[in-house]
Amino acid sequence: MTKKPLVVAMAMVFSTTAYAQESKTVTEFDEVLVTATRISEKVSDTSRSVTVISEEKMQESQPSSVADALKNEANVSVTNGPRASSQGVEIRGLSGQRVLQTIDGARQNTNSGHRGTYFMDPELLSSIEVVRGPASSLWGSGAIGGVVAQNTKSAQDFLDEGDTFGGYIKQGFETNGDKIKTSGTLYGLADNIDWLLSGSYHDSNNIKIGNDQTLENSASEATSGLAKLGWEPTDDQRLQFSARFSDTDELVPSNPATNVGSSVPLVQRNTTDQNVTLDYSLNPTDNPLLDLNATLYWNSTNYDEDRVTKDQVDSTEYDTIGFSLNNSSTFGNTVLTYGVDGYKDTINTVRDDNGQAGERPDDIDGESTVWGAFTKADISLTDTLALDAAVRYDTFKNESNNLNQSSDDNAFTPSVGLVWKSTDWLTLSARYDEAFRAPSMEEMYSTGTHYCIPSIPGFLPDGLCNTFEINPDLKAEKAQNKEIKADMRFADLAGDDELVVTLSAFRNDVDDFIEQSVSNPLYGIPGLEQTTSWDNVDEAKLTGFEFTTRYRYKQTRLTFNYGQTEGKDKESDEYLSNIPAKKMGLDLSQAIMEGDMKFGTRFTYVAEQDQLPTDNLEQYDSYKLWDVYVAWEPAMGTFEGLRVDFAVENIGDEEYRQAWQTLYEQGRNFKLSARYSF
Repeated sequence: MTKKPLVVAMAMVFSTTAYAQESKTVTEFDEVLVTATRISEKVSDTSRSVTVISEEKMQESQPSSVADALKNEANVSVTNGPRASSQGVEIRGLSGQRVLQTIDGARQNTNSGHRGTYFMDPELLSSIEVVRGPASSLWGSGAIGGVVAQNTKSAQDFLDEGDTFGGYIKQGFETNGDKIKTSGTLYGLADNIDWLLSGSYHDSNNIKIGNDQTLENSASEATSGLAKLGWEPTDDQRLQFSARFSDTDELVPSNPATNVGSSVPLVQRNTTDQNVTLDYSLNPTDNPLLDLNATLYWNSTNYDEDRVTKDQVDSTEYDTIGFSLNNSSTFGNTVLTYGVDGYKDTINTVRDDNGQAGERPDDIDGESTVWGAFTKADISLTDTLALDAAVRYDTFKNESNNLNQSSDDNAFTPSVGLVWKSTDWLTLSARYDEAFRAPSMEEMYSTGTHYCIPSIPGFLPDGLCNTFEINPDLKAEKAQNKEIKADMRFADLAGDDELVVTLSAFRNDVDDFIEQSVSNPLYGIPGLEQTTSWDNVDEAKLTGFEFTTRYRYKQTRLTFNYGQTEGKDKESDEYLSNIPAKKMGLDLSQAIMEGDMKFGTRFTYVAEQDQLPTDNLEQYDSYKLWDVYVAWEPAMGTFEGLRVDFAVENIGDEEYRQAWQTLYEQGRNFKLSARYSF
């Protein structure tokens, strides 16, 4: 299973070398990274393992969330089930706070219990960039598993030369959940000022999860908006102000990754997320020492929850204010990027114990402060050999105002990468990265009662409660990643065609894993306490690889990818939990009518996850998914400006569940959207 895809693909690649006698240029499959690596560079030039999800891809798949937009990528998985508002991203077996999320270069640090953290409507995005593997030397805390960098739309994405005004309206419908979605955008340009206003609204009923079964309490209603204003006083300066918001209403379990149960009450949750960002860039063409970028941002996320079965009202407020300042200077064959950044997170919670005095978590009032400085050198050693080396220093402090406790620490994270363009068509690279994740306020300073079990006559006559224990000595998680990559690019092998083959292999050693530990002494034995705390427990070894092939012949396109990750405890050699199963994906499309229409199909195979800890009693079966999609966008004529997308996902209505997830995923779904641009 692990060798066949490699053998077939490598045989295909090396059979084509006879055609690569002169330098050819691959253009369609060499996307430009905007924010993920903090500098603008092509995918083919970086030693990191990266993927770019374009707006075109998102229009074809019509994803319900940012996580959903990434589900077909190798070694990238969607966590927490089919409720879009709670979905998260897992990269190479690491998820949650171990995957850093950014929007237009601003960190998104919100994290609170089982609540969702990805709030952007994909309709507002121009692209998503994914970095697989640690990136703390660039971003600091949190990027142990990777980075999900979201880039929002701007007027510059739409305006052609000579245009001063435009916009579009879009209407979508999905049969699964009877979901309707309406969105629209206006944009314009006046002298040296450009602007954009964009908004969306969706309303859906309960989701069907396969074989016509309903996932209760999965309906939702949401609105979102984005506003941007850009000013370019000179050709080499730009000042941009942006503001966005999202508002989601839903009646869901308090842990939306599972079903309502005795310990998982029903919650009417309203989630509002807001952001304001101010960006300034200065890049004079006649000064190689100056390429300055400055960002100041504020994020605010509020979760208001009515525990309808308990008559309790909770709230969580999570705010971040941060800044970033960096500059790039060119000295001969060296580009030096350096900068400082910092942010302050504050969290305030209210946990209503009406009717359950002493049986709820205590309120949290705390803040985390992080300061960092970094430098990165990109050096062209020869015409074919390049080196990138980076180092970053961070200092961080957590303070619990209600407990009068604090803790502080620091981290030093280096990285180095070597890129060798061995031939016109083959680029080899190797890199080493260290990374860290600072513990959160909740992990260190949660107090009060986690949960209570009522009395059970004859077994648990007095009932019992599990309480939180603080851990002010909790250490930051640390990672050391080693990675090699081969990138092969060909053009004009059979005429008008392009081929890209990429293979990455990695080993990521993660120490001082932070995990929630729940003690479960035998019920009914007096004097034994039930407690919950976060502790440094595992030393993990994550190994695996990704293989991706993309080929275009005229208007025919084929993408094949395969990814696998194995996770083991370094001391016991025991398999780790929460590691995704091996996944293979195939996407074939054909454009006709001079490119106005495209037909495509996707096939996904996920293997059985049989790499389980010895105490795991669950079974995670293999499954196959088949999708089809059609896009129509006439370039001229009566219907110019119209785009129609149609897709059928999970045609076989497969009832399937991803490894380690509680809920089954969405069943068959017909999607239709129409957009008219003017």
